[in-house]
Amino acid sequence: WQAARLAGVGELAASIAHELNNPLGTVSLRVEGLIAKTPADDPRRRPLEIIEAEVERMAGLVANLLQFSRAGRDQVSTVDVCEEITRTIELVSHHLRKRRVQVIPEFAPGVPHIHADRQQLRQVFLNLFTNAADAMPEGGCLRPRVRPGMLPGDVAAVVVEVVDTGAGIPAELLPKVFDPFFTTKEEGKGTGLGLAICRRIVDQH
Repeated sequence: WQAARLAGVGELAASIAHELNNPLGTVSLRVEGLIAKTPADDPRRRPLEIIEAEVERMAGLVANLLQFSRAGRDQVSTVDVCEEITRTIELVSHHLRKRRVQVIPEFAPGVPHIHADRQQLRQVFLNLFTNAADAMPEGGCLRPRVRPGMLPGDVAAVVVEVVDTGAGIPAELLPKVFDPFFTTKEEGKGTGLGLAICRRIVDQH
């Protein structure tokens, strides 16, 4: 049921993103044309450049949404974890801003690339970031941390930590957080499947 629901949301997101792409392309071309005809010392040029930058930002978000909605199976490739976290933050930036959540990424130098399914990793990050935001109803700070690590046998790895200033989880509930359909959120706010899906994805990787 949850997989079907996610697929439906993905199709809807892809459809909306495609619809937005055309007008954004038109606006971008017209603004480029106007900038080309406006001298550098013209006071009207700066507002046009701001419009151009904002249209580019919107186009980037639409492209990100399209990529996120293309759920595929076992599409393993070389992945830069820091870049995927940055893209996921961009995807939920409005959600976080609305909740007055400040994001401070902490990316250590020398983080190796890994072999992973980027869509599934983004789903994990998306779940963890939205959970963190929900745990900070009065606002707060979200710190996604990425650093190099080591697996047994001296295999290079990546360590990802998601730290927030939220209320935290009561110790007695910690053993249950990965149980399917277990949720502490009020009815209609959570399915209790987010962390169960995250754990499955991480185990598979």
